[in-house]
Amino acid sequence: MQSTRLFLDLGNVRELCRIRLNGKPVVTLWKAPFRVDISDFAKPGANSLEVDVTNLWTNRLIGDEQFPDDMGWDESPKVGELGGTFRKLKGWPTWFTNHEPRPEPRRKTFTTWRHNTKDAPLLPSGLIGPVLLRPVKVITLRQ
Repeated sequence: MQSTRLFLDLGNVRELCRIRLNGKPVVTLWKAPFRVDISDFAKPGANSLEVDVTNLWTNRLIGDEQFPDDMGWDESPKVGELGGTFRKLKGWPTWFTNHEPRPEPRRKTFTTWRHNTKDAPLLPSGLIGPVLLRPVKVITLRQ
């Protein structure tokens, strides 16, 4: 007996992803290989594939460092247990404690520790691929 199955292979994904095919949830993948059998979700002809990728927060933090500071950090860097340097928040910003809008609205994150600078290298992120559809013949050797 022989049949064909259809596998979606997303290649390299950083860091996890949720897959929907034709509006139906298929799976959430959080580690390699980022590959799934989509045979029961695919239909002949055109299909609609959605892949939501969740990245590491580090790149967002580095992105925020490109904009003027609205937090107020301790000027002397500290050395962490693992050797990295960081700065701590001097105190709660008044805009935060007074429930006011941020002075720098392009910043999206809020943290009490500053581990990154604007010059820190970004980490690989997103759906890097390559994305492939792999038809696989399934052959039953013995019943």
